[in-house]
Amino acid sequence: MFAWVQLSEAIQDEWWNWGLDQTVWPAEPWPVCSASVTSNFCSQTAAIDASSQPANCPAFRGDYTTPSALPNSITRPSGAVISHTGLNNINDRNPDRVLRDLENELVFRNKSFVKYVLDQDLYSKEGLGSRNRAQATTVSNGKIGQAHRLKVNFPTDASMVKADFIPMDVMMDRGLIQAEANGSALNPPNNPDHPYLTVWIGDGPEGATVTADSYNYTGYYYMVAMTNASKDLPKWHWYALEHVANEGRCDLIGCNDSFGYQVSADKQMQNNADFGPSYVPPHTTYNNDRFTGNDAIFDAGKTYLPADTGEVMSADLATLLAGFSIGTDATDADPKMISGAYPAWMNYRMKGTQTAFYHSTGIPTGMGASVTEGGFVNSASCMSCHAQASVNANGQTGFQGVRSTWRPNLDGMTQVTMGAPNISNFYSLGGPTITATQIDFVWGILGASCQADSDTSGVCASYPDALSINE
Repeated sequence: MFAWVQLSEAIQDEWWNWGLDQTVWPAEPWPVCSASVTSNFCSQTAAIDASSQPANCPAFRGDYTTPSALPNSITRPSGAVISHTGLNNINDRNPDRVLRDLENELVFRNKSFVKYVLDQDLYSKEGLGSRNRAQATTVSNGKIGQAHRLKVNFPTDASMVKADFIPMDVMMDRGLIQAEANGSALNPPNNPDHPYLTVWIGDGPEGATVTADSYNYTGYYYMVAMTNASKDLPKWHWYALEHVANEGRCDLIGCNDSFGYQVSADKQMQNNADFGPSYVPPHTTYNNDRFTGNDAIFDAGKTYLPADTGEVMSADLATLLAGFSIGTDATDADPKMISGAYPAWMNYRMKGTQTAFYHSTGIPTGMGASVTEGGFVNSASCMSCHAQASVNANGQTGFQGVRSTWRPNLDGMTQVTMGAPNISNFYSLGGPTITATQIDFVWGILGASCQADSDTSGVCASYPDALSINE
């Protein structure tokens, strides 16, 4: 229920106009205003909008009269590669891995989030590095309380939305949308039974396409999944959604929604197991190489449509969405933009939520959307991944191996970590020494740049003195 409320509030606040990683961590950041910096600076007292801050400072797009266009955040391969020949052997059982490799993933941050990044000087490598240096200095001086006050801790009303968009040519190539239905053209193409939310991404002209020398596709994109979080809990409250027609939507780990959608009674049973009214189990079949005692194995890569799962929206969710005026329009009037009133919102399902590293019985918790974590859904954990978001004294990633382990899964793809983080990733014990400063589960710091020139390793020319906190 809390996840659906969080989503509804984000939609009401038009999350698609929030700050993007590209605007929160500018490519050419200026330093914070100080006694020694009196020009070309970022003000921590001015509003974070276009009238008071230049493009070199964190900006909240919702404060602009016309928010900046949504960017294509990746360089896509040419059209000839879309078939993804290298993955043909697993396409049938893991089709969303292809989408993951071709997606345009955008992360949006609300105003409270953006303001904290600016106020705490966390938008450049110099600012991030100085935070780590300050923590290390205070610990070495025995000022443990001061080191705690230097901890990065976003306010409780901070929120972030990560949305995965797939360009139209890929959607067409994969057979996820069609150009016509019942003899009528669909403009733009879509799934006639379960339409996707669409949006225009890029600032190119109508009809711009992928060419041999320019892979930044401008045009219609389709939202296939979301992974969102709010700071209402100390380690954030995480929840994932997927489009109902995603192939493999509930593969490997199933889909669980104890509030929004209920599974009909005749669909709850699978292989003699009763999963109850809120869980959609993965498709399975029987290993038939024995006469008795056959094992149930995953039958992956198929859809989980309402006709098969029996999913029906609960009366409580219907009341909640109506109260926020979500999905109340008859059609998606403008396919180039997102609106909370568009009925396509009704085609998205809660995959699940995550609030802790472990269950009370010691089992590590996990959460992964079929596209966002395509190829490693069964070992994905929002919390375990984001707990590793940290920086060293140079404002760079605190340690190597972001999200990964040495273990390949059965497809040969790297598994990722689950469970609580390792203390050795952050501390060198015996001193102790803080080697990596945790940035409160925020991986957007990977987009931080140097204010001044950097060397080939990405180390900035200089770093400010360690921060001081009045006791």
